[in-house]
Formats: sequence, C-alpha cells, structure tokens
Amino acid sequence: MITIKNTFYYLVAIVIFILLKFGYTIANTNDLFFLLNPTDKLVGLLTSSKSVYFADKGFYYQNFNVIIEKSCSGFNFLLLCFSMICILALKYIRNSLYKALIIPVALVSAYLMTIFVNVFRIFASIVLQHQTNQLLPQNSQLVVHETIGIITNLSFLLLGYYLLERFFKNNTNYEKRT
Repeated sequence: MITIKNTFYYLVAIVIFILLKFGYTIANTNDLFFLLNPTDKLVGLLTSSKSVYFADKGFYYQNFNVIIEKSCSGFNFLLLCFSMICILALKYIRNSLYKALIIPVALVSAYLMTIFVNVFRIFASIVLQHQTNQLLPQNSQLVVHETIGIITNLSFLLLGYYLLERFFKNNTNYEKRT
C-alpha cells in the first residue's frame, strides 16, 4: 500500500533524473558552473592556490597543472545522491506534506553533498598525485586519479546511505512491513 501511495513521487523523481541526465549529455563546462565554481573556491582555499577560469575548459591551477572541468563536476554523483535520498525518504516518510518536500530537499541536499565530496576528491587527488609522481610512471597518473574518484564517490555514497537510513529509522515512527 505504501508503494502505491509513493508511485507519483517515484515517477516525478525518475522524470527529473532522466531530464537532468539528458541535460548533462549536452551540457558544457559553462553549464556546470553552479557545481564547478563553489568546488573551485573551496579547493583554492584548501590548497592556498588561485585558478584561472577558461570558459571552454574549466578552472586551471597552474602550480598543480590541474584543470577542474566538466567531468570533475560530480554531476553523476549528484544524480545518484538525489535518487538515494528520494528512495530512502519515500520509504520512511508517511506525511503527504513532507512527501511533497522530498524532491526539493533531495535536490538541495544532493547538491551540497556533491560540492563537499568534489572538494574532498579533488584535494585528495592533488595530494596523492603529487606524492606518487616520483613513484609511478607518468601514464599511470590517470589510473590513480580515476581510482581516487571511484573510491571517494562510492565511500561517500555508502556513508550517506547509512547515515540517512539511521536518521530516518531514529526519527520516524516507521513500522516494518511483514
């Protein structure tokens, strides 16, 4: 019965996911400025460095030879995070008014989490690549970079899921279906 009541909300979330995913495929770096700019500002603070923005490329850090560009925006992470929050919230929340707020709250929460994870991932990548530069051949740096991204994103998604589920279990009067 709960699933049927949530069908509308699931469909809205799916439509938003598909529209955003399609939008990402045709987006360029400028279109993702809303993710890249705050990420750049925080990475700049952590590294005490300044970047230069190139409209067609992204934010370039000369002292690290790093560009924060479209693939660094974390947009796919944002979509996964949004979906996770929607699914978990709809599982636990029964109040219709709160259900109506799930999608905007999930979008804002996923956005904030994406910025945090992006900054963490990029900073970790800069530090680890700098440390492994002398140990590994130049062509293996891409593997290091992608591995850091995968481990970071997966870890934060799992941690986010765990914390959110604990939050809902502790703060809702949810009864397990038998």
